[in-house]
Amino acid sequence: MKKITLIALCLPAFINAQPAKYVLNGKLTKQNGPAKVYLNKVVNDVLVVDSAVVQNGEFRFEGSVEGPVRAMLILHTKGGGIDFMQLPPDADTRIFFLEKGTTKVLIREHVSKARISSPINEEAANFNKSMKSVLKSIRQLSKEYNRAPASKKDDKGFQQQMALQYRVSYEAQKLLQHKYIAENPNSFYSLMALEELAGLDVNPDLIEPIFLKLSEEIRNTTEGKAFAAEIARARSLTVGSDAPDFEVPDMNGKMVKLSDFKGKTVFLDFWASWCEPCRREHRKIQEVYKQFKDKNFTIISVALDPPADRKYLLEAIKEDSMVWTNLADPKIDKNHAARVYGVKAIPQNFLIDSTGMIFNKDLTGEALYQQLNSLLNKQNE
Repeated sequence: MKKITLIALCLPAFINAQPAKYVLNGKLTKQNGPAKVYLNKVVNDVLVVDSAVVQNGEFRFEGSVEGPVRAMLILHTKGGGIDFMQLPPDADTRIFFLEKGTTKVLIREHVSKARISSPINEEAANFNKSMKSVLKSIRQLSKEYNRAPASKKDDKGFQQQMALQYRVSYEAQKLLQHKYIAENPNSFYSLMALEELAGLDVNPDLIEPIFLKLSEEIRNTTEGKAFAAEIARARSLTVGSDAPDFEVPDMNGKMVKLSDFKGKTVFLDFWASWCEPCRREHRKIQEVYKQFKDKNFTIISVALDPPADRKYLLEAIKEDSMVWTNLADPKIDKNHAARVYGVKAIPQNFLIDSTGMIFNKDLTGEALYQQLNSLLNKQNE
Protein backbone atom coordinates (compact mmCIF):
# COMPACT_ATOMS: atom_id res chain seq x y z
CA MET A 1 0.00 0.00 0.00
CA LYS A 2 1.40 3.38 -0.96
CA LYS A 3 1.66 5.90 1.84
CA ILE A 4 1.76 9.67 1.51
CA THR A 5 4.50 11.34 3.50
CA LEU A 6 3.53 14.31 5.66
CA ILE A 7 6.59 16.55 5.34
CA ALA A 8 5.53 18.95 8.08
CA LEU A 9 5.25 16.09 10.56
CA CYS A 10 8.68 14.74 9.64
CA LEU A 11 10.54 17.76 10.86
CA PRO A 12 12.18 17.03 14.22
CA ALA A 13 10.83 18.76 17.29
CA PHE A 14 13.18 21.34 18.76
CA ILE A 15 14.25 20.55 22.31
CA ASN A 16 15.49 23.30 24.60
CA ALA A 17 19.19 24.01 24.08
CA GLN A 18 21.51 26.96 24.45
CA PRO A 19 21.22 29.14 21.32
CA ALA A 20 24.44 29.94 19.49
CA LYS A 21 25.18 32.67 16.96
CA TYR A 22 25.44 31.92 13.27
CA VAL A 23 26.59 34.03 10.33
CA LEU A 24 25.85 33.07 6.74
CA ASN A 25 27.83 34.94 4.10
CA GLY A 26 26.69 34.43 0.54
CA LYS A 27 27.95 35.35 -2.88
CA LEU A 28 26.06 35.25 -6.20
CA THR A 29 28.56 35.45 -9.06
CA LYS A 30 26.10 35.59 -11.96
CA GLN A 31 23.38 38.10 -11.18
CA ASN A 32 21.10 39.28 -13.98
CA GLY A 33 18.86 41.82 -12.33
CA PRO A 34 17.37 42.06 -8.82
CA ALA A 35 17.64 39.00 -6.61
CA LYS A 36 16.52 38.11 -3.12
CA VAL A 37 17.50 35.17 -0.93
CA TYR A 38 15.22 33.65 1.72
CA LEU A 39 16.39 31.56 4.67
CA ASN A 40 13.67 29.27 6.06
CA LYS A 41 13.81 27.11 9.16
CA VAL A 42 11.28 25.51 11.48
CA VAL A 43 11.33 26.46 15.17
CA ASN A 44 8.82 24.86 17.56
CA ASP A 45 6.70 23.70 14.60
CA VAL A 46 6.54 27.26 13.21
CA LEU A 47 8.05 28.25 9.88
CA VAL A 48 10.49 31.14 10.41
CA VAL A 49 11.45 33.11 7.31
CA ASP A 50 14.34 35.56 6.97
CA SER A 51 15.31 37.40 3.79
CA ALA A 52 18.20 39.35 2.35
CA VAL A 53 18.54 41.41 -0.81
CA VAL A 54 21.53 40.54 -2.99
CA GLN A 55 23.65 43.70 -3.32
CA ASN A 56 26.75 43.77 -5.48
CA GLY A 57 26.53 39.99 -5.67
CA GLU A 58 26.56 39.48 -1.89
CA PHE A 59 24.06 38.73 0.88
CA ARG A 60 24.28 37.97 4.60
CA PHE A 61 22.21 36.41 7.38
CA GLU A 62 22.83 36.54 11.12
CA GLY A 63 20.95 35.04 14.03
CA SER A 64 20.96 32.36 16.68
CA VAL A 65 20.31 28.68 16.28
CA GLU A 66 19.67 25.81 18.65
CA GLY A 67 21.45 23.70 16.14
CA PRO A 68 22.66 22.24 14.02
CA VAL A 69 19.30 22.31 12.22
CA ARG A 70 18.00 21.77 8.73
CA ALA A 71 17.27 24.95 6.82
CA MET A 72 16.39 25.97 3.28
CA LEU A 73 17.77 28.67 1.02
CA ILE A 74 15.55 30.00 -1.75
CA LEU A 75 16.89 32.22 -4.52
CA HIS A 76 14.14 34.45 -5.92
CA THR A 77 14.79 36.45 -9.09
CA LYS A 78 11.19 37.01 -10.11
CA GLY A 79 8.79 39.70 -8.96
CA GLY A 80 5.84 39.04 -6.68
CA GLY A 81 5.56 37.13 -3.45
CA ILE A 82 6.28 33.51 -2.55
CA ASP A 83 3.95 30.96 -0.98
CA PHE A 84 6.44 29.20 1.28
CA MET A 85 3.97 26.42 2.12
CA GLN A 86 3.48 25.49 -1.54
CA LEU A 87 6.65 26.25 -3.46
CA PRO A 88 6.37 25.68 -7.22
CA PRO A 89 8.22 22.65 -8.66
CA ASP A 90 10.74 24.91 -10.42
CA ALA A 91 11.62 26.91 -7.28
CA ASP A 92 15.39 27.33 -6.86
CA THR A 93 16.00 25.84 -3.41
CA ARG A 94 18.70 24.13 -1.39
CA ILE A 95 18.33 22.28 1.92
CA PHE A 96 21.42 22.41 4.11
CA PHE A 97 22.51 22.43 7.76
CA LEU A 98 22.55 25.71 9.63
CA GLU A 99 25.03 25.65 12.51
CA LYS A 100 26.85 27.96 14.88
CA GLY A 101 29.79 29.87 13.48
CA THR A 102 30.28 31.01 9.90
CA THR A 103 28.81 29.33 6.84
CA LYS A 104 29.85 30.41 3.34
CA VAL A 105 27.56 30.01 0.34
CA LEU A 106 28.86 30.39 -3.20
CA ILE A 107 26.19 30.55 -5.91
CA ARG A 108 27.08 30.85 -9.56
CA GLU A 109 23.56 31.03 -10.94
CA HIS A 110 21.34 28.54 -9.07
CA VAL A 111 21.23 28.04 -5.31
CA SER A 112 20.34 24.37 -5.88
CA LYS A 113 23.93 23.89 -7.11
CA ALA A 114 25.60 26.19 -4.58
CA ARG A 115 28.78 25.26 -2.74
CA ILE A 116 28.06 25.49 0.99
CA SER A 117 31.10 25.52 3.28
CA SER A 118 30.86 24.75 7.00
CA PRO A 119 32.00 21.76 9.07
CA ILE A 120 28.73 19.85 8.96
CA ASN A 121 27.92 20.65 5.34
CA GLU A 122 31.37 19.41 4.37
CA GLU A 123 30.67 16.23 6.32
CA ALA A 124 27.49 15.91 4.27
CA ALA A 125 29.50 16.30 1.05
CA ASN A 126 31.93 13.57 2.17
CA PHE A 127 29.05 11.25 3.07
CA ASN A 128 27.37 11.82 -0.31
CA LYS A 129 30.68 11.11 -2.00
CA SER A 130 30.91 7.76 -0.18
CA MET A 131 27.37 6.93 -1.40
CA LYS A 132 27.95 8.11 -4.97
CA SER A 133 28.25 4.71 -6.65
CA VAL A 134 25.13 3.17 -5.14
CA LEU A 135 23.05 6.32 -5.64
CA LYS A 136 24.14 6.36 -9.29
CA SER A 137 22.98 2.75 -9.60
CA ILE A 138 19.56 3.61 -8.14
CA ARG A 139 19.18 6.60 -10.49
CA GLN A 140 20.05 4.43 -13.49
CA LEU A 141 17.46 1.86 -12.47
CA SER A 142 14.84 4.60 -12.20
CA LYS A 143 15.75 5.90 -15.66
CA GLU A 144 15.58 2.38 -17.11
CA TYR A 145 12.12 1.84 -15.66
CA ASN A 146 10.78 5.27 -16.68
CA ARG A 147 12.03 4.83 -20.26
CA ALA A 148 10.50 1.39 -20.64
CA PRO A 149 7.34 1.22 -22.81
CA ALA A 150 4.05 0.53 -21.06
CA SER A 151 3.94 -3.03 -22.44
CA LYS A 152 7.29 -3.80 -20.80
CA LYS A 153 6.26 -2.21 -17.49
CA ASP A 154 3.26 -4.56 -17.43
CA ASP A 155 5.49 -7.61 -17.96
CA LYS A 156 5.76 -9.65 -14.73
CA GLY A 157 9.30 -10.77 -15.54
CA PHE A 158 10.45 -7.18 -16.03
CA GLN A 159 8.74 -6.11 -12.78
CA GLN A 160 10.44 -8.89 -10.81
CA GLN A 161 13.82 -8.10 -12.36
CA MET A 162 13.54 -4.40 -11.50
CA ALA A 163 12.32 -5.17 -7.96
CA LEU A 164 15.31 -7.47 -7.40
CA GLN A 165 17.79 -4.90 -8.71
CA TYR A 166 16.25 -2.15 -6.58
CA ARG A 167 16.42 -4.40 -3.52
CA VAL A 168 20.09 -5.18 -4.14
CA SER A 169 20.92 -1.48 -4.57
CA TYR A 170 19.03 -0.42 -1.45
CA GLU A 171 20.70 -3.17 0.61
CA ALA A 172 24.06 -1.91 -0.65
CA GLN A 173 23.03 1.61 0.38
CA LYS A 174 22.18 0.38 3.88
CA LEU A 175 25.54 -1.37 4.20
CA LEU A 176 27.37 1.85 3.25
CA GLN A 177 25.28 3.83 5.74
CA HIS A 178 26.10 1.34 8.51
CA LYS A 179 29.79 1.51 7.58
CA TYR A 180 29.88 5.32 7.65
CA ILE A 181 28.10 5.49 11.02
CA ALA A 182 30.39 2.89 12.59
CA GLU A 183 33.52 4.65 11.34
CA ASN A 184 32.35 8.16 12.26
CA PRO A 185 30.66 8.05 15.70
CA ASN A 186 31.59 11.68 16.40
CA SER A 187 30.18 12.99 13.12
CA PHE A 188 26.90 14.87 13.19
CA TYR A 189 26.21 13.50 9.75
CA SER A 190 26.32 9.96 11.15
CA LEU A 191 23.18 10.96 13.04
CA MET A 192 21.63 12.19 9.79
CA ALA A 193 22.58 8.92 8.08
CA LEU A 194 21.02 6.96 10.94
CA GLU A 195 17.77 8.93 10.66
CA GLU A 196 17.66 8.12 6.95
CA LEU A 197 18.44 4.48 7.69
CA ALA A 198 15.64 4.37 10.28
CA GLY A 199 13.06 5.68 7.81
CA LEU A 200 9.54 6.72 8.71
CA ASP A 201 8.74 3.57 10.69
CA VAL A 202 11.54 3.42 13.26
CA ASN A 203 12.43 -0.06 14.55
CA PRO A 204 13.74 0.75 18.05
CA ASP A 205 15.33 -2.68 18.57
CA LEU A 206 17.44 -2.17 15.43
CA ILE A 207 18.10 1.58 15.61
CA GLU A 208 18.61 2.30 19.31
CA PRO A 209 21.82 0.17 19.72
CA ILE A 210 23.37 2.02 16.76
CA PHE A 211 22.27 5.38 18.16
CA LEU A 212 23.87 4.60 21.53
CA LYS A 213 27.22 4.01 19.80
CA LEU A 214 27.29 7.63 18.60
CA SER A 215 29.34 9.95 20.77
CA GLU A 216 27.68 11.61 23.74
CA GLU A 217 28.29 14.99 22.11
CA ILE A 218 26.30 14.00 19.01
CA ARG A 219 23.51 12.36 21.03
CA ASN A 220 23.16 15.56 23.09
CA THR A 221 22.68 17.87 20.11
CA THR A 222 19.18 19.23 19.56
CA GLU A 223 18.70 16.81 16.68
CA GLY A 224 20.13 13.94 18.74
CA LYS A 225 17.72 14.55 21.60
CA ALA A 226 14.81 14.81 19.17
CA PHE A 227 15.79 11.50 17.57
CA ALA A 228 16.13 9.84 21.00
CA ALA A 229 12.58 11.01 21.73
CA GLU A 230 11.48 9.57 18.38
CA ILE A 231 13.03 6.19 19.26
CA ALA A 232 11.28 6.23 22.65
CA ARG A 233 7.96 7.05 20.99
CA ALA A 234 8.44 4.25 18.45
CA ARG A 235 9.10 1.81 21.30
CA SER A 236 5.89 2.92 23.02
CA LEU A 237 3.98 2.11 19.82
CA THR A 238 5.27 -1.41 19.25
CA VAL A 239 2.82 -4.30 19.10
CA GLY A 240 2.12 -5.44 22.66
CA SER A 241 2.44 -1.95 24.16
CA ASP A 242 -0.40 -0.08 25.83
CA ALA A 243 -2.00 2.25 23.29
CA PRO A 244 -1.26 5.89 24.27
CA ASP A 245 -4.33 7.92 25.13
CA PHE A 246 -5.21 11.15 23.33
CA GLU A 247 -7.96 13.75 23.21
CA VAL A 248 -9.26 15.24 19.95
CA PRO A 249 -12.64 16.89 19.16
CA ASP A 250 -15.21 15.13 17.01
CA MET A 251 -16.95 16.85 14.11
CA ASN A 252 -19.37 18.55 16.52
CA GLY A 253 -16.62 19.88 18.77
CA LYS A 254 -17.08 17.32 21.58
CA MET A 255 -13.75 16.22 23.05
CA VAL A 256 -13.18 12.48 22.63
CA LYS A 257 -10.53 10.30 24.26
CA LEU A 258 -9.30 6.93 23.09
CA SER A 259 -9.76 5.70 26.67
CA ASP A 260 -13.50 6.38 26.31
CA PHE A 261 -13.60 3.20 24.20
CA LYS A 262 -11.74 0.90 26.58
CA GLY A 263 -13.41 -2.50 26.62
CA LYS A 264 -13.92 -2.39 22.84
CA THR A 265 -11.65 -3.46 20.01
CA VAL A 266 -10.75 -0.26 18.15
CA PHE A 267 -9.40 0.26 14.65
CA LEU A 268 -7.59 3.62 14.84
CA ASP A 269 -7.36 5.12 11.34
CA PHE A 270 -5.26 8.19 10.41
CA TRP A 271 -6.21 9.79 7.10
CA ALA A 272 -6.98 13.01 5.18
CA SER A 273 -9.59 13.91 2.58
CA TRP A 274 -6.90 14.61 -0.05
CA CYS A 275 -5.20 11.22 0.47
CA GLU A 276 -6.38 8.87 -2.29
CA PRO A 277 -4.87 5.71 -0.75
CA CYS A 278 -6.74 6.57 2.46
CA ARG A 279 -10.01 6.98 0.61
CA ARG A 280 -9.55 3.64 -1.16
CA GLU A 281 -8.99 1.95 2.20
CA HIS A 282 -12.23 3.44 3.52
CA ARG A 283 -14.14 1.55 0.85
CA LYS A 284 -12.65 -1.66 2.22
CA ILE A 285 -13.11 -0.96 5.91
CA GLN A 286 -16.78 -0.10 5.36
CA GLU A 287 -17.37 -3.82 4.85
CA VAL A 288 -15.27 -4.66 7.90
CA TYR A 289 -17.33 -2.24 10.00
CA LYS A 290 -20.62 -3.74 8.81
CA GLN A 291 -19.35 -7.24 9.57
CA PHE A 292 -18.02 -6.59 13.09
CA LYS A 293 -19.78 -3.51 14.51
CA ASP A 294 -22.07 -5.66 16.66
CA LYS A 295 -19.13 -7.63 18.13
CA ASN A 296 -17.77 -5.02 20.52
CA PHE A 297 -15.79 -3.39 17.69
CA THR A 298 -15.61 0.19 16.46
CA ILE A 299 -13.54 2.49 14.24
CA ILE A 300 -12.03 5.87 15.12
CA SER A 301 -10.89 7.87 12.12
CA VAL A 302 -8.60 10.82 12.84
CA ALA A 303 -8.36 13.34 9.98
CA LEU A 304 -5.23 15.41 9.38
CA ASP A 305 -6.83 17.98 7.06
CA PRO A 306 -5.80 21.59 7.66
CA PRO A 307 -8.56 23.79 9.12
CA ALA A 308 -9.00 25.57 5.78
CA ASP A 309 -10.11 22.26 4.20
CA ARG A 310 -12.91 21.59 6.68
CA LYS A 311 -15.51 21.70 3.90
CA TYR A 312 -13.71 19.00 1.89
CA LEU A 313 -13.27 16.88 5.00
CA LEU A 314 -17.00 16.89 5.74
CA GLU A 315 -17.76 16.02 2.11
CA ALA A 316 -15.27 13.12 2.21
CA ILE A 317 -16.78 11.70 5.41
CA LYS A 318 -20.20 11.72 3.74
CA GLU A 319 -18.95 10.33 0.41
CA ASP A 320 -17.05 7.50 2.12
CA SER A 321 -20.01 6.60 4.36
CA MET A 322 -17.89 6.94 7.49
CA VAL A 323 -20.65 6.31 10.00
CA TRP A 324 -18.25 5.60 12.87
CA THR A 325 -16.42 8.08 15.15
CA ASN A 326 -14.66 10.86 13.23
CA LEU A 327 -12.18 13.21 14.89
CA ALA A 328 -10.46 16.35 13.58
CA ASP A 329 -9.11 19.44 15.26
CA PRO A 330 -10.75 22.54 13.71
CA LYS A 331 -7.76 24.71 14.67
CA ILE A 332 -4.72 22.64 13.67
CA ASP A 333 -4.03 19.75 11.27
CA LYS A 334 -1.26 18.24 13.47
CA ASN A 335 -3.66 17.20 16.21
CA HIS A 336 -2.90 15.58 19.56
CA ALA A 337 -3.47 12.02 18.31
CA ALA A 338 -1.14 12.51 15.32
CA ARG A 339 1.60 13.83 17.59
CA VAL A 340 1.21 11.07 20.19
CA TYR A 341 1.26 8.34 17.52
CA GLY A 342 4.10 9.94 15.56
CA VAL A 343 2.16 9.93 12.30
CA LYS A 344 4.47 10.85 9.41
CA ALA A 345 2.73 9.16 6.52
CA ILE A 346 -0.85 8.19 5.75
CA PRO A 347 -2.80 5.98 5.63
CA GLN A 348 -1.62 4.63 8.97
CA ASN A 349 -3.59 2.54 11.42
CA PHE A 350 -3.44 0.67 14.72
CA LEU A 351 -5.61 -2.23 15.87
CA ILE A 352 -6.19 -1.91 19.62
CA ASP A 353 -7.74 -4.77 21.55
CA SER A 354 -10.35 -4.53 24.30
CA THR A 355 -7.66 -4.27 27.02
CA GLY A 356 -6.16 -1.16 25.36
CA MET A 357 -3.11 -2.96 23.94
CA ILE A 358 -1.73 -2.37 20.43
CA PHE A 359 -2.54 -5.73 18.87
CA ASN A 360 -1.33 -5.01 15.34
CA LYS A 361 -0.80 -2.09 12.95
CA ASP A 362 -0.80 -1.06 9.30
CA LEU A 363 -3.45 -3.61 8.38
CA THR A 364 -5.30 -3.38 5.08
CA GLY A 365 -8.16 -5.11 3.31
CA GLU A 366 -8.23 -8.89 3.75
CA ALA A 367 -5.47 -8.83 6.40
CA LEU A 368 -7.64 -6.59 8.62
CA TYR A 369 -10.67 -8.84 8.11
CA GLN A 370 -8.73 -12.00 9.00
CA GLN A 371 -7.19 -10.37 12.07
CA LEU A 372 -10.55 -9.15 13.38
CA ASN A 373 -12.22 -12.45 12.60
CA SER A 374 -9.63 -14.28 14.70
CA LEU A 375 -9.47 -11.72 17.52
CA LEU A 376 -13.19 -11.09 18.00
CA ASN A 377 -14.22 -14.71 17.67
CA LYS A 378 -11.65 -15.64 20.34
CA GLN A 379 -13.02 -12.92 22.65
CA ASN A 380 -16.59 -14.17 22.15
CA GLU A 381 -15.76 -17.81 22.87
